[in-house]
Amino acid sequence: MPQTKGSPPSSNFSTRINTYLAQRLGISRREADRIIRDKKVRINGNVAALGQQLDPALDQITVAGEPVAGQAPNKITIALYKPRTYLTTRSDPEGRKTVMNLLPGELQNLKPAGRLDYDSEGLLLLSNDGRFIFESTHPKFEKEKEYRIIFNAPVDSLLLDAFKLGIPLTEGIAGADRLKQVGPDEIELVVHQGWNRQLRRMAEECGYQVSRLIRTRVGNVRLDNLKPGEWRRVETIG
Repeated sequence: MPQTKGSPPSSNFSTRINTYLAQRLGISRREADRIIRDKKVRINGNVAALGQQLDPALDQITVAGEPVAGQAPNKITIALYKPRTYLTTRSDPEGRKTVMNLLPGELQNLKPAGRLDYDSEGLLLLSNDGRFIFESTHPKFEKEKEYRIIFNAPVDSLLLDAFKLGIPLTEGIAGADRLKQVGPDEIELVVHQGWNRQLRRMAEECGYQVSRLIRTRVGNVRLDNLKPGEWRRVETIG
């Protein structure tokens, strides 16, 4: 990048303004774009533009008049009991309830570390720690998840055997890592896969419907005594 007379020397490092704001403020890039469009962001005193590049080592960035340089966010991870009929997303264009409706304003910058189906409930982790979210959701890390499933009919040995041996789905063979029956129509199981509606689809392949599905553990974070809609802070889990 050519230098103009009187300008400081370049550090030869640039990044997009929305990426910089997302990293510094712990918000999504979409949210960063929103505050840029609202003309709340300035670079060296000038209103920032969408897609603009900046040099964090040299440029001065403010949001609503406050400098952001050095404001890397504290890492926060929470455990939330997601109730049924809440979406695991930050917003919904159709106006349906999302998990963000359950959190106070100071936690609105958190992102879900994984998903729970609309009709499922239980433990959902949210964080502003990008590395933790990546390691919680990428298949190569094989993060264990534990569930309690209540079916629409008494469980038979055919279902138990199928869940243990594996059931062919579009993505591959879906199976439980560990499983035990805890009631006439109820099982507890551990999986590391996380395919869309996986456990419900496995049940359907065996001729069953899931009446209730509750996630009780992710990694070594447990739901414990949280009630629907409640949350607590947890330590970031490796």
